Amino acid sequence: MVKLAIMMFIVTEIDVYDAVGVVNMNGNGRRCNCGGGTMSEKKKFVRIMASLKRSVEEAESLLFGIRSIVIDIEGTTTPISFVKDKLFPYVRDNIEKWLNSNFDKAEVQKSIAALRAQASREKSNQAENVVLIPTCDCDADKEDVIKAVCENIKCQMDSNRKTTELKNLQGLVWKDAYESKVVKGELFKDVGPMLKMLAEEGFQLYVFSSGSIAAQKLLFAHSSYGDLTDVFLGYFDTTTGSKTDSTSYKKIAAEIGQEPKEILFLTDIPQEAEAAVTAGMRSALLIRPGNAKLTDEHLQNFACIEKFDELYGDEDDEDDIKRFAKENHERTDDEDEDEDDDDDDDDDDDAEIEAEGDDGDDD
Repeated sequence: MVKLAIMMFIVTEIDVYDAVGVVNMNGNGRRCNCGGGTMSEKKKFVRIMASLKRSVEEAESLLFGIRSIVIDIEGTTTPISFVKDKLFPYVRDNIEKWLNSNFDKAEVQKSIAALRAQASREKSNQAENVVLIPTCDCDADKEDVIKAVCENIKCQMDSNRKTTELKNLQGLVWKDAYESKVVKGELFKDVGPMLKMLAEEGFQLYVFSSGSIAAQKLLFAHSSYGDLTDVFLGYFDTTTGSKTDSTSYKKIAAEIGQEPKEILFLTDIPQEAEAAVTAGMRSALLIRPGNAKLTDEHLQNFACIEKFDELYGDEDDEDDIKRFAKENHERTDDEDEDEDDDDDDDDDDDAEIEAEGDDGDDD
């Protein structure tokens, strides 16, 4: 009965310790740093919550009631710098050579045809910066087609577009890079072990990324932590829809066969998190090195974690306290004690100097 009461306290839509304005927790598991309150009050809140976590292990705010976890890649599992500074430049530097070597393959011709159709549609709609791709009727036209495809790809990349047609061709180029071991999929250190742990504990894992499904599988198959493809039950890309459209997340929930409220979406982009929440899912934002800085509003509206380990809510109490202090420009008791110790040392030094001065006068 006690455990049930505590669990109801955690998951029912309530304001936890709202009297001091520290944190608001509600039924969808969000934690909001609301500011206000003294340091001692914040410490009290943290210790209350830590006690509740220890009392009811199932009441972790992010994983409680969750059956499936849908995971973004760039900025979430993988440094943005890997995509920006390695994968994208590889395509730019090698696309022409790669097309010359693989031009006649069926999958390449299919990808080029898709790019050609896309460019034609956009031109008909009077879109700007569209590079048309001619058809290839003979060997003499091959060079013209390759040149146009290269220009088309680079133009879309310059505009930071995430079209399915672009991602499909990029994925083909990266396939050779991964398989030849020129490129290895980079993951944050916490990701590999945590993905395996989550899968072993029965959570169903999926990927939703703007990169093609083929590119997603390549990254995890050739990751810095080894082949992780077995931990995922499915993959979703832009063929499902835009990552900022709530309809996409409803489609994912339907395909997974679960209620949206049973699904947690992890991303570094607030607009994507908002779309997932609008669809009824829960969502958490990843704060990773190199990611765009989150606004105060985003920090308040979403649970924010720095690594996957924090999904369990097992972070040390003192670390929570220090984070609260840093966010509110306040000192912790430990810092005050350290400063007091330093002051005591200074007083002792002054006393010793004064004593030495007195001895000198006696001489």
